[in-house]
Amino acid sequence: MVSRESSFNEVAVVILIVLSLFPSTLLCAEVRQGDLLNLLSEKDRISNGVGYQTSFQVTRLADPFDPNQGMVVIECAVSRTEHVFAMKMIYHYEDPPTFAHIGSNSDYRSVDYDAHGNLIVWRTLEKYILSTPERNDNIEKLKSFFVTPDGKVLDKSGNHTKLTRFPIGNPNNMYEFNMYQLATGRGFSTHLATVRSVESLPLGLTKVTARGSYWSSLPGTWELTLDPNSDYLVRKAILTPDGRHIPAIEVTSTGLVAKDLVQIARNGKTTCLNVFEVLIEVRDISKVVGRNVLYDEVLSRLNSPLCSGKAEIMDYRSEKAVRIPVKHATQ
Repeated sequence: MVSRESSFNEVAVVILIVLSLFPSTLLCAEVRQGDLLNLLSEKDRISNGVGYQTSFQVTRLADPFDPNQGMVVIECAVSRTEHVFAMKMIYHYEDPPTFAHIGSNSDYRSVDYDAHGNLIVWRTLEKYILSTPERNDNIEKLKSFFVTPDGKVLDKSGNHTKLTRFPIGNPNNMYEFNMYQLATGRGFSTHLATVRSVESLPLGLTKVTARGSYWSSLPGTWELTLDPNSDYLVRKAILTPDGRHIPAIEVTSTGLVAKDLVQIARNGKTTCLNVFEVLIEVRDISKVVGRNVLYDEVLSRLNSPLCSGKAEIMDYRSEKAVRIPVKHATQ
């Protein structure tokens, strides 16, 4: 089973960030550059506060490589308890799948068509992610659509399930959240290496220039605009890779949502290579009181038996990834 949706992972690229627990009356120039990394890490630690649940909406292309497939709106919920990360994503597609010829601008290949020349379009319907000290897995519910050259969508009941297993602590299991979080003005400290300069801007904003990367695979220079009056959220960020003049990632954010000490931007946008956009709207931050219902739901989904013939397991826990078709009902 080949899913173009899964290659969205390769598109994920992002940005860095902001400042500190000092009051907004303190000028950034007064903060030693050597202390800035610790301040940024502390802000991210607070935004990832244990015991909170965040709900937000993501809007992006249904297929990052084919704009003609329309848009998808993803309803997301994330919770963190002690050493546990749980995330739920429900996908709502605005348009039905459309046909495209092989070798078109979307780079469709022969593997994307059936024996009758129909385009096979894979769409994720639901996804559940769990990361704990004992487990780092996600489970994805997908549906395949067969689109004829004249645009008719054939119903072949193509429902599939994919269970993906990662090594404990591997961040690739959380790549969607890590990318989406940047558009909320947080999550950048991981990508910051060395602060080069800090300067004041009009309207009380602060500009930070730093050396860094995106998960070490895209080294370059970050330019961040911080808002001290909004808990030092990143309001604008640009990553320009080494040897290039065109930014690879651009991020903007507006507004503010707060719950206790957790403060993030209400709206944000991440643009990759000036082509692919992800829009974020934060709906709510709430305290997890009593039983963690979201965690229970995610765990239940991951523990559900996989149906024979319509499921597979992708295991990345060894040096070489292993694909395992499910021949018998399993967990």
